[in-house]
Amino acid sequence: MKNTIKSTLIALLIFPAYNVNAQKLGHVNSQAIVQEMPDYESARQELESYKNDLAKELEMYQKLIMEFAQAYEQQKAEMSQESRQRKEADLMERQQNYEKKAYEAEQKLQQKEQELLQAIMMKVNNAVKELAKADGYSYIFELTTLLHAGGDDISDKVRKKLGISTPN
Repeated sequence: MKNTIKSTLIALLIFPAYNVNAQKLGHVNSQAIVQEMPDYESARQELESYKNDLAKELEMYQKLIMEFAQAYEQQKAEMSQESRQRKEADLMERQQNYEKKAYEAEQKLQQKEQELLQAIMMKVNNAVKELAKADGYSYIFELTTLLHAGGDDISDKVRKKLGISTPN
């Protein structure tokens, strides 16, 4: 009777350890994979074009402010005190509007980058999920956040699933 109880207790203690070890763990470097995707290069080019368009718009606006300021400086001596104050206030308002537009342009650029990268990351995440399910992985971790990379590196499998040639 005592042997049966001891055997049962030992079996109960050992069984969970085998169950934990039976979990299949993997890791992936999704950032590296994203940068290797053809979609990433086209997104990068689109973002660069968008950035250039925003910069041209800001440059044009700044040029108009500079022209206004130069015209003011040339006519300043001939103006009344009241006219100078109005022009200076107008110039300050234009400069503030420019700064606001520059801030908004930066926000738009960040939003555009996030939109473009989100679609690419979704493809990588879906490929990882499909591989995890198909290959029986319990957990897939992001390599860049790990202190120790145990388990299988499935980065090449994800690349293959996404149609990216694997680097050697």
